[in-house]
Amino acid sequence: MKKAKKLLALLLAFLLLASAGCTASDTKDQKKDDDKSVSSTSPTPEPTPTPDEPEETLDPEVVESAKYNIYVQMNNEIVDVLDTLYSYYEVVEYADEFALLADSPYTYKYDISPYNTDLLDDAEYVATLEPAFESLDELTLAIIDPMRTLMDTFSAIYRDYDYAADQYAKPKEYHKAIQANAAIFETLAYLYMDAIQEMSIERVEADEQRMLDEGQALAYGFSHSITVVKKLVNACYDQEVNDYNLLELDLAPIRPLYQELLDTIEAYKAAAEDNNQLMEESMTADGAYHIGTQIDRMASAIEHMINQVEGQYLVSDPGRTYLGSLLYVNEVLADCIDLYNSTFAS
Repeated sequence: MKKAKKLLALLLAFLLLASAGCTASDTKDQKKDDDKSVSSTSPTPEPTPTPDEPEETLDPEVVESAKYNIYVQMNNEIVDVLDTLYSYYEVVEYADEFALLADSPYTYKYDISPYNTDLLDDAEYVATLEPAFESLDELTLAIIDPMRTLMDTFSAIYRDYDYAADQYAKPKEYHKAIQANAAIFETLAYLYMDAIQEMSIERVEADEQRMLDEGQALAYGFSHSITVVKKLVNACYDQEVNDYNLLELDLAPIRPLYQELLDTIEAYKAAAEDNNQLMEESMTADGAYHIGTQIDRMASAIEHMINQVEGQYLVSDPGRTYLGSLLYVNEVLADCIDLYNSTFAS
């Protein structure tokens, strides 16, 4: 197992773009609508389709949007399950036979939560539909079984209030299921996160270029500020830096990204002062101002983080969400992503 670490940076890391809200049920509902439209236009039953005739027609754009959003949700659920798995091994030995760690500061069931596996059913359904998403379709189908076993087992652990009975008889059974799936799930999880991140970057870049081409300066400014902060956070993690060793951060690749963020914010605020631009994007001055304050929060969080590294001091103990910590940068980043999706995504 890889060293346990908090994976907040990977959660909510992707803009849902204009396709937000599409789900597998959209494609299923469309199939139902297609079937209804066929039957309503003919007074007699349709003949059984021949092998050369398609039994259903799904709009490729609807399918593509549904698949993307479901795969993003899968990514976030994978991150959560992976974090729970690491929490499990903070208490239990990583070994074939169940045994509690003698020096663990936590007790059995530490940080274990129940799971709903409906998302896995949706992902399994869309993974078989066209258009294909290259490796992501295969990764989705491969990870579902081990992921489902882990989610069901963690749910069982959460609901077990008599786990210490009979010399931990039930936990021993739970452990067999977890141990049998932990390694393959972890391997597929990181492959999945890399694949969805690559796809997300490509989609965001294309969408931001469309915004520029269509003169959507406000939407672009908000989106690109988020993009730059995501790159900056990833640059920190590429150095294997977190809040516990933050003072070791090499600021050389961080400073140009921070400057790009400042330039993006300046351009956004200039556009927000243009009444014609506000009308062009159907935004009120108050709405544009509110977005500007949230973008400023990201810049402020990063500025304080840089100041700590330059001054070689920490404002607070690691593990706490304080101004200047990577945890806080991730927190304001997630807030901005939520605001962007609620403002610009349909």
